[in-house]
Amino acid sequence: MADANKTQTNAAPVTGASSNASPVVSPKTNVSETKQPASAEANAESPSSGVEFWSVFWPALIVAVFLILWRTGKVEAIKKYINETRDQLRKATWPTRDELKQHIVVVLLSSALLAAFTVAADFVVREIIWGALLNGDTVLFNTAK
Repeated sequence: MADANKTQTNAAPVTGASSNASPVVSPKTNVSETKQPASAEANAESPSSGVEFWSVFWPALIVAVFLILWRTGKVEAIKKYINETRDQLRKATWPTRDELKQHIVVVLLSSALLAAFTVAADFVVREIIWGALLNGDTVLFNTAK
């Protein structure tokens, strides 16, 4: 692996599909670098040259979980659950487009009424607490005279 004729590129790598430019190559003249052990040279070249831990860990974990679920019968239970859910959804009666529009109008009106009630209740509570109990300046209880 340690070769005296090893070369190093000084130009940035080309990322395009095709290029006529060739990288500038200069020979190494330092002999002490060529006498490094092969393992140290592999580590010095690129940290991503080997297989990383996480790229092996996650697939192994997924396979292990699948095998555990399969051996305990959970995979079959999940398949049964999905099939039963599909059957129940086929049996359900779905609203027509007109019914759906009516339901949307009811939900929007209910939401608007609830919002109006919340604003009114907040106003009343604020007036009672800040105006009557704490003698603050509010719409109904104006203490600055």
